[in-house]
Amino acid sequence: MSDDTTLQVRFARGESAAFLDVYSTNARNVRRWVARFFRTPFEQEEAAQEVWLMVHRMQSSYDVNRGALGPWLRAVTANRCRELLRAKGRRPDASVPIDDLDDALWLEGPTVDERFMSATLKQAVDTFRQSLPKQEDTVLTKGLGEGLTNEELAGVMGVTVRQTKYLKKKLVARLAASDTLRALAKEWLS
Repeated sequence: MSDDTTLQVRFARGESAAFLDVYSTNARNVRRWVARFFRTPFEQEEAAQEVWLMVHRMQSSYDVNRGALGPWLRAVTANRCRELLRAKGRRPDASVPIDDLDDALWLEGPTVDERFMSATLKQAVDTFRQSLPKQEDTVLTKGLGEGLTNEELAGVMGVTVRQTKYLKKKLVARLAASDTLRALAKEWLS
């Protein structure tokens, strides 16, 4: 039995530890799904709490044999969000296909989590840049940031192409050695 299946069985039995594991694994997805229904951070946070309360109440009704936990959580999230919208007397525009959340009109902008992650990443990169020598900072901003070729970068910096390649190699090694940036990249891509 795989770890996912074991967790699903434990969750269906109503184990508190399994609920906590499911929460820590899926909280980000639930917040992302909730953000498709509610615009303000306050509404999103309230709705996410309501969803998790509903998941906790319905934990024992989850049937491992009927499918994976992810789609079940997504359905619970969508249904609870619709209930909350109806309770407030607000409904999504009738032209929005509710059954297919990926096509919802309000998905165009970044979610609260994406904005937070972008700000955190920007701050980490700015802090990293402060530790760089001037030439490597130029390579980061002009070469990697603006996409200048080695030849263009050499012209801007007044060095040889070989030196720009060497500076890029040093910069990439520094980036790879940064625990903070590596951890953020892992979280960003997960």
